[in-house]
Amino acid sequence: MTSVTLRDCQPVGTGTVNGYEPTLEGNHRRHQFVVTESMIRVMCGVLTVATPICHPIASVVNVVYLSIRLVSLSHFWLPKEETAYSFTGRLKDAGEDLLRVVATPIALVGLELAALYGILSPRNGGALYGSIERALYGEAILTPFY
Repeated sequence: MTSVTLRDCQPVGTGTVNGYEPTLEGNHRRHQFVVTESMIRVMCGVLTVATPICHPIASVVNVVYLSIRLVSLSHFWLPKEETAYSFTGRLKDAGEDLLRVVATPIALVGLELAALYGILSPRNGGALYGSIERALYGEAILTPFY
């Protein structure tokens, strides 16, 4: 799982390499598709409509899955291939899952507000939307370009 930092919310550049801008962040490579700000405004407008439809369904599935993991204490089971997985690491993963369950309603409101903000400030709003998605689900769902 990649961590989400404040740097993920910063606006991106406008340079191009074969239609996309490669950026190197941390130990992985992300490709940012270079599009005009008006295209990003349209995408954020679509996200404004799609967020109340798609994310409640995905959030319910995610919360049920995480709740089952928390209730069954599956974080503390020791798979045979992961013998170096410490108790503090397991506790940290359980805490992250608990925080995701608790923060889901706030994140849904944040996603809608980020989509609306993306209409006014396209690059910042889109980056914020992608950051909230990665924090909530561990990966981007509707915004793979951020």
